[in-house]
Amino acid sequence: MSRNPPKRKVVVTLDTYLSILAVVSSFCAIGITFYQAYLQRTQQYASVIPILESYNTSQLPDGGKGYAIIIANNGLGPAFIEDVSFEYKEKLYTSVGEMERAILNPANLKDSTSMTSDLWKGRVIPQGERFALIQTFDKRVEQFIRNNLENVQIKIIYRSVYGEKWKHQFPPNGIGDRNTKVE
Repeated sequence: MSRNPPKRKVVVTLDTYLSILAVVSSFCAIGITFYQAYLQRTQQYASVIPILESYNTSQLPDGGKGYAIIIANNGLGPAFIEDVSFEYKEKLYTSVGEMERAILNPANLKDSTSMTSDLWKGRVIPQGERFALIQTFDKRVEQFIRNNLENVQIKIIYRSVYGEKWKHQFPPNGIGDRNTKVE
């Protein structure tokens, strides 16, 4: 005759419940800590985002009247230029001045009032800075450039302090094309 051992009754005490609750609370606290670190990192990235804007205007940065294509950094941090391309009628140019001459040459226009500012790899555009890529006071030159803007394409690849990259395009191909994230 075999004897079966007596069945033990499992007693769960208040201490057992409190121990389980403490372990679950610890795991929740660890999860919340990781989530807060993620939110802080996201906030840090957002606090230094550069946002390049470009537009053409008849109101010059110094308050005078004329024509200019303006580049401005309206973001919260500096924009580090990684790459720039200037294109007119599907031909690449090494500088804004060279592209401007290509635009004006067919009309035999010479502009003694024109000023250009170039962009290059390694240039930093600080937050809040704006400058004119092309600036002129000659009305004929202004009208000719405005009429040929559809053939102009300026592309700027820039990055933030944290290395996030964007592509800025002037003029944009569509509504969301002005600044698009790269990579």
